Amino acid sequence: MKKLILSLVLLAGMTFVACSKDDDGGNCVTCSETFEGETYKYKVCKNADGNATVEGEDTEMEFDEYVDTFCD
Repeated sequence: MKKLILSLVLLAGMTFVACSKDDDGGNCVTCSETFEGETYKYKVCKNADGNATVEGEDTEMEFDEYVDTFCD
């Protein structure tokens, strides 16, 4: 019984530690672009170096500059 409780406590601890503060939620915005009457939405995230990333590709442009230029 002690091993079961210890296993559950360790599992809960690992789950808690696995959640980090560097999740994309706070460093991403959703942008939209209209092309031939269709509106497309895409996610722009901020890299650790401050550049914008779109669809996993580094734009080599600063995040704030990219958002100001391409997002409404």
